Amino acid sequence: MLKYLDLTLLQAFSAVMDSGSFTRAAQYLCRTQSAVSMQLRKLEALTGHPLLERGSRPIKLTEEGEVLLAYARRMLRLNEDALAALNQPFAEGHVRLGMPDDYAHCFLPAVLTRFAHAYPRVQLEVIGALSGELLDRVEAGNLDVALITRQPNRRAGKILRRERLVWAGSRQHFAHEQDPLPLALFPEGCVFRAHALAALDAQAKPWRVAYSSQSFAGGKIAVSGGLALTVVAQSMVPPEWRILGQDEQLPRLPEIEIALHRAPGTLPMAASLLETQLIEGVRLDPGSLGQDWMPDSLRARQIAPQ
Repeated sequence: MLKYLDLTLLQAFSAVMDSGSFTRAAQYLCRTQSAVSMQLRKLEALTGHPLLERGSRPIKLTEEGEVLLAYARRMLRLNEDALAALNQPFAEGHVRLGMPDDYAHCFLPAVLTRFAHAYPRVQLEVIGALSGELLDRVEAGNLDVALITRQPNRRAGKILRRERLVWAGSRQHFAHEQDPLPLALFPEGCVFRAHALAALDAQAKPWRVAYSSQSFAGGKIAVSGGLALTVVAQSMVPPEWRILGQDEQLPRLPEIEIALHRAPGTLPMAASLLETQLIEGVRLDPGSLGQDWMPDSLRARQIAPQ
């Protein structure tokens, strides 16, 4: 006789293993601890195998439990994806998104993956340039949406995030010890560049621009290779770099604001949906969770905006 795995039982099994505790799993599932234990016993009866090693602390899986847990997580995620797909509004068309190269490296991969899966009929065009140029384009209606550094004396847009600018350099090299200080920066017109040079000049610290490009990847090569320092938003420092500061006799840098701008008038539905995805993605603050045991499916709902 064909057997069917019950998603409710799989959810209880996954919650116990993700939390490491029947008590925390019961809190997450809004059930009593005894009810969760009963669900685990039902699942074991259905599969014909013990899934947990009884009496072990912390909770450990049997070999059969390890096999089933991998399938359980995939089935629960597929269930969520199916329901999400059925409840997404239909959208199609062409959307033009503007974003500086460093923001694209940080924010675009996750946002684009979610957007493409949710709205496969939307054609997305991404334009990379300095924030000031992108703001000109979106105000002229040549871009639908732009995610940029808020520009001095141009205060429009929805602020999604505030970030401290920091000096960063390779963990393996000591470019900060050179005189004059070698810098890898975006071209003139970049707010990051303006803040960096103003801070150095105020401290009367000699500098030279060793590398200038609109490409974040190009500047990353120069910094990682020990040829220069750069200035980035604090959360965007790659793991192979380190943050430099007063210990290296470098001046403190100000905060910047990351803002979302939209073209004048009413946006097409596809552009509005992308705008919503960007707001949710850029505002995410993983440090706000505070409940590391929660399953991925719950974490996605619990992340709070800054």
